[in-house]
Amino acid sequence: MNFRQEMGQADDTVLLGVLRRWWMRANLYANPLPPEIRTARPAAAAIHEATTARKAGGR
Repeated sequence: MNFRQEMGQADDTVLLGVLRRWWMRANLYANPLPPEIRTARPAAAAIHEATTARKAGGR
């Protein structure tokens, strides 16, 4: 669905949510994450998984 359709179909209760979602999407496309952050995220996830597994195994 495009922005105009969603805004046209939204009532007062969801209007701000639609606007926020499209604003965040536009901001992400305009300012993507730098490569060093994109590569650091999987490494951080691997550390978290290892820590969680170690805690689960110790108890």
